[in-house]
Amino acid sequence: MFGNPTYLLWLALFVGVPLLILSRWRRAVWQQRRALGWVLFGALAGGWAWDALSVRWEVWRYESENIAGLWLIGLPIEEWLWIGGVALMFGALTVILVEQESVR
Repeated sequence: MFGNPTYLLWLALFVGVPLLILSRWRRAVWQQRRALGWVLFGALAGGWAWDALSVRWEVWRYESENIAGLWLIGLPIEEWLWIGGVALMFGALTVILVEQESVR
C-alpha cells in the first residue's frame, strides 16, 4: 500500500497514537513498571515463539514490499514493535482503568 514503511505507518497510527494518549496517565503507569515489565517480557517471549514458528512453518509470511527488511531472531522488526507495543498498550490501559476505579 505505502511500500516498505506500510507496517511501520500502521503501527504508528494504531499502536503509537494510543500509547501517546495513554501517556497522560504516566504516573500511574510508572508505578506499575515492574508488572508491566513482566507483561512485556512474557508477550515478547510468547509472541516470538508463536510468530517465528508460524513463519518457519509457512502458516503466514511478511510481504517484503510492506516491511522495512530488518529481521531479528526470525521476525521483522515491525512484528517485535507490534508485540511489545500492544502488550504495553493493554497493560497500561488495565493499570489506568484499575486506578480510575480505585479513585471512585
